[in-house]
Amino acid sequence: MREPPTDLTDEQLGATLATDYGLATTTLTFLPLGHDSAAWVFKATATDGDWFVKVRKAVTNEAALVVPHYLANAGVEHVVAPWPSRSGALWTTAGSYAVIVYPFISERTGLLHGMSDTQWVEYGATLRHIHETAVSHQLRDVMRVESFRPDGAQSVEHLDELIGERFFAEPGPSTIAAFWRARRATIRLLLERAAALGLRLEATNPPLVLCHADIHTNNVLVAGDEHIWIADWDETMLAPRERDLMFVVGGIGPSWVTGPQERLFFDGYGTVKVDRVALAYYRYAWALSDIGSYGEQVFLRPDLGALDRQEAIDRFLSLFGAGSIVDIALGSAERG
Repeated sequence: MREPPTDLTDEQLGATLATDYGLATTTLTFLPLGHDSAAWVFKATATDGDWFVKVRKAVTNEAALVVPHYLANAGVEHVVAPWPSRSGALWTTAGSYAVIVYPFISERTGLLHGMSDTQWVEYGATLRHIHETAVSHQLRDVMRVESFRPDGAQSVEHLDELIGERFFAEPGPSTIAAFWRARRATIRLLLERAAALGLRLEATNPPLVLCHADIHTNNVLVAGDEHIWIADWDETMLAPRERDLMFVVGGIGPSWVTGPQERLFFDGYGTVKVDRVALAYYRYAWALSDIGSYGEQVFLRPDLGALDRQEAIDRFLSLFGAGSIVDIALGSAERG
């Protein structure tokens, strides 16, 4: 998000870090990163170094914290895992917010700052290690399992009903409502094809592996030219490996991954047969998820600040641009 929460002060957050983590914080710097409308991030400078602090409205997916902690303990390198509090918990609270603390690695990401050939290979090797990690019964109990029903479909259907032919006085919602109506046939086509592809994929009974589920290169941290670290496990789930491979095989936006970069990734990942139906399904599901998420920020989140609401409008419009995720999904229909 681009603006910090209005009802959480630096003093409150600093007191929680001192009490629950023993961190004597000297400065707290808000970082305008990420697109999750229920999460905010800070850099905390303490007497023992720097820390990355995520503040959430609530911990809605416990696996987002448990999985990276599990992977780190299982010997998977280059995973950014939450730092346990003094009580051993993976998160605590400040005011009405959940607080999670991570070691500070870097503010640089592979998407925004690029990755060396060595890092692309390591990216592939690390993801293969994650996919091949055995999942304990305890971990399975807290993880989401692929349902083959797109997460964003319900939100998109609700927004379509909300928008209808209704008049919106505010410029932002008015713009998106008119844009939505002009592309209603495309949006409904996305819903129909996603549902059909999900049923086709489910019928094949594909093997499920531990997936990050949001492993585009903006969630890959880089520092120097040698190593990468995988962050932001909020979407983690058990799913076919294509849930992650989608972000590399063709990508989810224009020029996110080049052909040579894809080859370097698979130098690290190794040879695997990629299911094209699964890739097509996940592209449709991703498009619907983005449409639903940004649409909800425009129409259903009056608590967001002006900067965040404007960014939601801009990002919603960009989803339908040439070469963006809607184009990519629709173009994958025949190949799927």
